Amino acid sequence: MPSKFYQILGSHRPTHVVTESTSNAASLLLPASRRESETYFSYHATPTSGKQSSRYDPENPHKDKLGTYDGVFVPTALNVLSILMFLRFGFILGQLGIICTIGLLLLSYLINLLTTLSISAISTNGTVRGGGAYYMISRCLGPEFGGSIGLVFFLGQVFNSGMNAIGIIEPILYNLGKADSEGVLFSVLPDGNELRFIYATIVLLFCFGIALVGSQTVSKAGNIMFFVLVSSIVSIPISTFFKHAFDDGRIAYTGPRWETFMGNLYPHFTKGAAGSLLKKKETFSNLFGVFFPATAGIFAGAGMSSELRKPSKSIPKGTLWGLLFTFLCYSVVVLFMSASIPRETLYREVQVIQSVSAVQWLIFLGELSTSLFSIIVGMVGAAYVLEAIAKDSIIFGLSLFCRKPVYSLVFTWVLTQLCLFSDVNKIASFITMTFLMTFIVMNLACFFLEIAAAPNFRPSFKYFDRYTAFSGAVLSVLAMIIVDGVIASALISAMMILFLIIHYCCPPKPWGDVSQSLIYHQVRKYLLRLKQDNIKYWRPQILLLVDNPRTSWNLIRFCNHLKKGGLYILGHVTVTSNFQKQYEELKKQKSAWCEIRDIAKIKAFIQVGTGPTLPWGVRNVFLGSGLGGMKPNITVVGFFDLYSRHKARTALDSKGLTSRHATDSNQLVVDIPDYKDPLPTDACKNEEKVKVTQWVQIIEDLSLMQSNIAIAHGFADIELPTGNENETKKKKVIDLYPIQMSATVDGTREWPAMISSNFDTYTLILQLGAILITVPEWKRTHLVRVVLFVEKDADRSAEIQRMTKLLQVLRIEAEVLVVSLDQFRFYNTIVNGDSISLDYVNMKLKDSQWWKDLVEARQTLFPKRRFSTTKPIETNAPYDKSHLHRYDTSKLQKLGVSFKMSSNMPQQPPTVSSTSDSDESGEIDSGKPSISCSQLSINQISKKLNKMHKTNNRCDTLREIKSTHSLKPVFSSNTIPKTRILEDGTGDKPTLVPIADEDLASESTRNEVLPDLSPCDSEESLVTAMKNVKFDDLPGIAQHLILNDVMKQVSRESGLIFSTLPIPPLGTHKDYDDSLQYVKDLDIWLDGLPPTMLINSQTMTVTTAL
Repeated sequence: MPSKFYQILGSHRPTHVVTESTSNAASLLLPASRRESETYFSYHATPTSGKQSSRYDPENPHKDKLGTYDGVFVPTALNVLSILMFLRFGFILGQLGIICTIGLLLLSYLINLLTTLSISAISTNGTVRGGGAYYMISRCLGPEFGGSIGLVFFLGQVFNSGMNAIGIIEPILYNLGKADSEGVLFSVLPDGNELRFIYATIVLLFCFGIALVGSQTVSKAGNIMFFVLVSSIVSIPISTFFKHAFDDGRIAYTGPRWETFMGNLYPHFTKGAAGSLLKKKETFSNLFGVFFPATAGIFAGAGMSSELRKPSKSIPKGTLWGLLFTFLCYSVVVLFMSASIPRETLYREVQVIQSVSAVQWLIFLGELSTSLFSIIVGMVGAAYVLEAIAKDSIIFGLSLFCRKPVYSLVFTWVLTQLCLFSDVNKIASFITMTFLMTFIVMNLACFFLEIAAAPNFRPSFKYFDRYTAFSGAVLSVLAMIIVDGVIASALISAMMILFLIIHYCCPPKPWGDVSQSLIYHQVRKYLLRLKQDNIKYWRPQILLLVDNPRTSWNLIRFCNHLKKGGLYILGHVTVTSNFQKQYEELKKQKSAWCEIRDIAKIKAFIQVGTGPTLPWGVRNVFLGSGLGGMKPNITVVGFFDLYSRHKARTALDSKGLTSRHATDSNQLVVDIPDYKDPLPTDACKNEEKVKVTQWVQIIEDLSLMQSNIAIAHGFADIELPTGNENETKKKKVIDLYPIQMSATVDGTREWPAMISSNFDTYTLILQLGAILITVPEWKRTHLVRVVLFVEKDADRSAEIQRMTKLLQVLRIEAEVLVVSLDQFRFYNTIVNGDSISLDYVNMKLKDSQWWKDLVEARQTLFPKRRFSTTKPIETNAPYDKSHLHRYDTSKLQKLGVSFKMSSNMPQQPPTVSSTSDSDESGEIDSGKPSISCSQLSINQISKKLNKMHKTNNRCDTLREIKSTHSLKPVFSSNTIPKTRILEDGTGDKPTLVPIADEDLASESTRNEVLPDLSPCDSEESLVTAMKNVKFDDLPGIAQHLILNDVMKQVSRESGLIFSTLPIPPLGTHKDYDDSLQYVKDLDIWLDGLPPTMLINSQTMTVTTAL
């Protein structure tokens, strides 16, 4: 049908496609001036030249090699038409009959055909070099599969050559022997076991000589042998018409007769028939094992891939034509034998084909041809496989065969010679298994390539799909089980051992394999389905922000232990204001960090980000890390060390490590133990040292982005377990300090009063300790201990009971230790005024105005502020409404009210918003539930503060409050909250929630919490408040100093500490002094402690749901 494209009006139409109808239509619609074509373009078909054989292609560097016929078709036909046809077809036909023999033939060829389709698909998808099946499998499935199946296939071909060398002696002696009976043709060769070995050795040496000359000689010999074999096969049906019927008492021959055909139609199993190896009746599986090797030589052509002019074209074409030809030959032989030879003769005579032939010498030559060529091709193909394995350096010690390929042929001949000492009947099943195993792996390779749907898998051979490949693999597996399940299991086990040896010993190869495509396909599929919305399956997914691997080496390795099979990402930021100029540096740094990952032997991804400033780079790294449900849920940041240079030098001197300066900066770096070479990152750009405001801003941003945060301090000194420690050595302790930061939430009729606290942080600390102790290296060397503190010694027993109950609910095994703060010097000095550590406390708190006021008040008994905020105050002083100022949230924060305590509570009861750090409108939403800092609600605090501002002109003792972060109380010494288990929880919502203690709730209703300054406090009440100072009244810097003393005394010998991280209010980074004060407070707390990780969590990570 002519194309209709040129019938479009206005198109450039070639003259030869302009029809009358189109020209008339154009003439009617177009103006007269355009009725004639105005184009000068004349379309002509692209000229094509005729097909040119690759043999005469001047651009083909392999034009002098073998083609399809002599390189693939002839070897395949000669290998498939094996000597078994002459020696075992009579035995098989006598047992199975015509129907089952044809069925067995169809089943065998179905397996061969399906495997050939897979071979054709793979071989036409790219360039095929030497090695045949090994090369194709290794490039598809990787070196492990390729190497293991390559060795198995190599041994199979060696054993097959040896079996053919032994098997050819039987027809030789049958025709030329002179032992028990005269030979059919001549009587020249004596018989005996030693003589049989010598004959086989001579035959093998003859074949080795032909193979050693070269592939062209093999091809010429193959053409001659193929002609002889075809002639002998053609003589079988022709002989039935010219050979007269006879019966000599042992052998009967009827010629083509219907009665003979019907007598051989159905199966009839016997025992003791000629050619039988069993002492019992034959079985179908046994006969299949005998028959299948006669059809399994389809890899003979593929094995010559290195000697072919165009392997991708010759292998599929030659193999398919060879299969069709041999199937027709086998079918003709079976039909004519069954129609002319009675079943009794089939039972008695092994050489029945030659015995009833009119040209017995031609049958003998056919047997010689197929056996000799099978030996030659078997040795040559095995040598090519060995050479290919040696070239790929998959197995150590085979490089000799790569340097001198002739050695591989000599080695193959030696192994084949050794096979002559074996029992041919015992190795026949092993040979069958090796071919079937190769069939399985080849079909699986094609199947995986097809289902992976890689865009570059575009074979020019189209007659296959995933179903043909999978069916071929399944049928091959069934065939292995039918032949011999025991040998099949042994062979599979041997392959698995080879697979593991190659996997762990073979260096990585750049081939690429289908597993990467399959992994990609499955990862994409399941990432879309992965949802981290159930607490039951929570696991730490860590993003570690690092700058220099030398200063973070231990922390990098520690986080690899902490991840517990979860996601681990190394995040690095390079700061630049010109992205285009620094893009090459970005790629260089990513490559360097990938090498760092390999050197550290950790399982982590690398995420390198950039930005105009460090905080912007961290935001980009955090937001760009992970994919789908695999996103980091814990961000680990190194502590901002105020004295990094001094502490680094001190640590180096104490640990005996060497230090050096980077080549292009004065930055101090640490040499990595057991790695003396320069690190890849040493050659990268050195980033500027982080500023304190930037570090605080990073913490604020991570908190705003709802990330759990971990601050690591002192990890340069951590001793990481290696797994080689002595188990009898005393175990170290991992101390968990879940410190309270709590506030009560009023209850309703439906819901009890609850605690809006850092309960998420509390449980995450316990969770991380439990996770770390499950790592085998840590489990052998460390124990977990939970350390709590109370102010009253009488509360210790109840606190132990509560924590023990909580640990039982969470299924965490840990020792519980509760200490009383009045046992420690710094607490007694600060809270009770003892002088035992007064000088040290004065040195640490010298910049704290609160401490100066407290010391002065204790000396003069004339306080200038309220130091305790728990005693009620009575005041009825009037105030002027015109001076009323509304206090927004940020102002409340400056007075110590923190809104950063958040928890994942059920949505029905009233909750505290986790985003209340600043109120842009300047108003507090009165519709939200009330929250108290200790015991007072926000609305009450706001009213009190407005009253204070209203009456400040009447109170001489009222002084202006300086907005500093150090005035805020950070922690609480209250007992841990009671918890309630929500039994109907399923894991998608919290099942363990804190609830308010009735005693604490009743006490909070009696005592209002006042700010630290009151407009109308009497001198007596201020003195009383000073004497009632508690831990909860102390500013953050004083609390940090007390905690430092407690942890130093309790955890002096501990290996690691986890504790609570206080988050700075949003906007702290805008003021340098506030940022520096926040860092100084933490530094006071962490000074001199073992390696410590401070945790802040905004998500629930534990559950009691099944």
